[in-house]
Amino acid sequence: MHDAVTEWISNNREKLFQFVQHLIQIPTINPPGKQYAEMVEYLERKLQQIGLETEIVRVPDAMVEKQLGEAFLSFPRYNLIARWNAKAPKTVLFNSHYDVVPVSGKWKHDPFRGEIDDKWIYGRGSADMKGSLAASIFAVEALKTLKIDPLYNVHFALVADEEIGGELGSGFVVKNKLVEPDFVVVCEGGSAKKIGIGHNGILQLNIRVLGTSTHTAYQQKAVNSFLETVHLVEFLEGFFKKILADPKRGYVAPSKEKLKPIVNIGGVVSSGPGSKVNIVSSETTFTIDRRLTPSEKMDRVESEIREAIEKWAKKRGTKVKIEIIHKTEPCALGYNSSFTKSFKSAVEKIKGGKATFTVNRGATDMHFFVKANNCEAIGYGVDGKDIHAIDEKTSLEDLVETTQVYATFLSSPLS
Repeated sequence: MHDAVTEWISNNREKLFQFVQHLIQIPTINPPGKQYAEMVEYLERKLQQIGLETEIVRVPDAMVEKQLGEAFLSFPRYNLIARWNAKAPKTVLFNSHYDVVPVSGKWKHDPFRGEIDDKWIYGRGSADMKGSLAASIFAVEALKTLKIDPLYNVHFALVADEEIGGELGSGFVVKNKLVEPDFVVVCEGGSAKKIGIGHNGILQLNIRVLGTSTHTAYQQKAVNSFLETVHLVEFLEGFFKKILADPKRGYVAPSKEKLKPIVNIGGVVSSGPGSKVNIVSSETTFTIDRRLTPSEKMDRVESEIREAIEKWAKKRGTKVKIEIIHKTEPCALGYNSSFTKSFKSAVEKIKGGKATFTVNRGATDMHFFVKANNCEAIGYGVDGKDIHAIDEKTSLEDLVETTQVYATFLSSPLS
C-alpha cells in the first residue's frame, strides 16, 4: 500500500507542480488581503473534485473592521473547511494558510508566474506556504484515486491572514469550533528530517515617546521627542543585553538545537503628525519585536518591559506610551505519542535516516489549535528557500517527498 501511494505521487508529479503553479498565480498578498475569494473558490472546486465535503466561511465584516480597521472592509476574509469522514475513530486536520507577504526588490523570476526549471519552482508563496498546502491536498487525492481508506478522518482548514497574526484565519476557525480535531498537522514549522513540535512566541510593541514642539530657533523651550527616544533606546540596549543573556530563558529542542530569546528594536521608526525639518519633534514612535522561547512566559516578558520603560520614564521625566501590536504565545509539545511516532515513521520512510523533533524559531498557527482544542500537533512542510525574500523557491523533489510523507502518514500504520 505504501509503495502504491508513493509511486502514484511520483508518477503524477507534473500534475502536482501545475497545482502549486496555479496557486502561486493567484496573488493573495497580505496586507491588504487580495484575491482571497478567488483562492478559496479555486481550492473548493479542487477539493470537491477529489470527493471532499467543503464549506467556505466568510469572516463577518464587523470582526474585520474591529481587528484590522475600516480600510480592510474592501478585502473580505474567507476560511475554507473540507472534510473526508472515513468513519475512523480519530480525526487529523491539515492546516495551511494561503496568504502571502508582499513582494519587494528585483526578482529574476516573476513572483506570480510560478516558473519551473529542472530543480525548483519559484514564486511568492512557493515555500510559505502554497507548496505545502498543495502537497497536503495532493496526498489525499492519491488516496482517493487509489481507493485507500485513511487511518483517520481527514479535515482541512485552509485559512487567511497567518502573515498578519492569524486572528481572522486559524484564530477564527478555532474560536468558532469549525474544526475539532484530535491531531493537527500544521503544514509549516518543520521540513526535511526535522518535525516541528512548537514555536517561539512573539511580543510586538509600539513605543511612543512624547515631547513638545516648537520652531528650531526656540528649541530650548521644547522637549525633543527624538532625542528622548535616543536615550530610551540606549537604556533598552543595556536592559535587553542583560535579560537575553539569562541562560534560564533559553530552550533546548529535542534535536539539541539551542534557542535563545531575541529582540529587534526599531524595526519601524516614525515621527508624529506635523513633522518638519525646522520643527522640534513632538512625537517619535519605534517598535520592539521580542521573540520568546518556550521557556518564557508572555505575562512576565510583557510586564518586565513595561516596568523597565515606565521606571526609566519616571526617573527622566519623559512621557512614554506603550501599545501592543501583536502577541503570540510560545508553545512546545511532547513527542512520544502514537501520533508523533507515526508521523516520524512516515518521514523516515520517505526521507531515509533518522528524523528529529525541533522547535521553530519563528511562529505558526499551531498555538491556536493547541490552546483551544488541547490537541496534539506537529509542524511539517516543504523545505523552501528564500522565504519572504527575493526569488522564493521550493525544490521540486521535496514537493514530491513532502506529499509522500503526508500520504504515508495517513495510510501506513505504525510498525
